[in-house]
Amino acid sequence: MDKYIEFLGVHRSKKTTNVLPQAAEIVDNTLPIKESEILFQVDSLNIDSASFKNLIDLSNGSKEKLKEIVMDIVKTKGKMHNPNTNSGGVFKGKIKQIGKFFEEYHKNKYKLGSKVVSLTSLTFTPLFINKIEDVDIKSATLYVDGYAILFLNSPFAVIDEYDFEDEVIMKVLDVAGAPAQVARYTKISDTVIILGSGKSAILSSFEAYKRVKPTGKVFVLSNNQQELDYFKQSNICDETILCDLTDPIGSYKKYIEISDNLADLVVNCTNVPNTETATILLTKDNGKAYFFSMATSFQKAALQAEGLAKNIELIIGNGYYPEHYRIALNILKQNKLIFQFFKDK
Repeated sequence: MDKYIEFLGVHRSKKTTNVLPQAAEIVDNTLPIKESEILFQVDSLNIDSASFKNLIDLSNGSKEKLKEIVMDIVKTKGKMHNPNTNSGGVFKGKIKQIGKFFEEYHKNKYKLGSKVVSLTSLTFTPLFINKIEDVDIKSATLYVDGYAILFLNSPFAVIDEYDFEDEVIMKVLDVAGAPAQVARYTKISDTVIILGSGKSAILSSFEAYKRVKPTGKVFVLSNNQQELDYFKQSNICDETILCDLTDPIGSYKKYIEISDNLADLVVNCTNVPNTETATILLTKDNGKAYFFSMATSFQKAALQAEGLAKNIELIIGNGYYPEHYRIALNILKQNKLIFQFFKDK
């Protein structure tokens, strides 16, 4: 096999072959690793919000049933790739083995035993689980005994230098792409609307508020009043609006009651489907709609924009941005209430 293709992980794809691991239905998660790979001992998985909500629904809230579903997915697919949401999450663990070429390519940058959190989706990551020890429903965390394999350019963060609890870091890094992209797309005087009030939303709101002031405004729309209270207390938005985002007309009416300006940027951080129309309605002509939510139907979003004659830029929520994990973790240093939000989630 061509070396470059091996570096991308294509050799791990079993069904279908000759595709990247994320696109493969089944990947090879067996040992030993290749010289271009790195092996991690995994102790926990943080499942992305859309996927975990689906798992909770399928298991009727039963931890034991949820464990069975996840074990079945990983045994079948060789990775944690929820077939219903097409999403995964991230893992936390320690570096166990470094392939010779991987070590040379990265100039001996990494050390055995270093604590890490993956910045590569679990849908891309060969994973083996011996046992799921426990499930934390509140934080969408699975405590496991297993291992994972990453490839030459697969991003991950070494977290030895940070004083935060490992669980907090993992929850932050699972959504670190959102605030970095919001920082990229916002400027002074913009109107920004955040849809949703979970982990990615609170980090996104912080970055937006910091960059649009003193003349811009940030609005947060969600159906969760308790979470919205955090936003007001943290002083990272101008207004919060309690609404059902799957009701686009109702959400739109509530918004225009308090603002005459549609958004330069709408950031969709929800974890449920059918919020695409609300996103499009709230975006002004020539504005941007950034869909970080993995529950998004991008086909639906495109067709709704077309049907509403909205000349707007639709942006897929790429979870990677250079140094995005540092941007996200620095927010916790700057705002104690946001740190507490992640501790409580």
